[in-house]
Amino acid sequence: MGLRPDKEQPTCDQPPPPVPAPAEAAGDDLAGGLLGVWQQVFVVGTADSFFELGGNSLLAVRMAAIMRERGLPRLHPRTRYLNPTLRGLADALRTG
Repeated sequence: MGLRPDKEQPTCDQPPPPVPAPAEAAGDDLAGGLLGVWQQVFVVGTADSFFELGGNSLLAVRMAAIMRERGLPRLHPRTRYLNPTLRGLADALRTG
């Protein structure tokens, strides 16, 4: 897994490509929303680590902007770094 192999990376103002949500995000609106954001940046599942996929501070800022545009909870950088998996991040945003 890693960065999307597309020739051109989508920008925050481009609509996300249609990607079906995997079964592990089904029934969880927050995890499903986060999965859509992560899939704009990476080829990813809910157990993959942001950092192991090549995530860095610039991608974290980009993801926070996409989340804001989609009406998802505000992403504080500390929360991003303490919760590297999508599932962990969803849990932290839900309880924090």
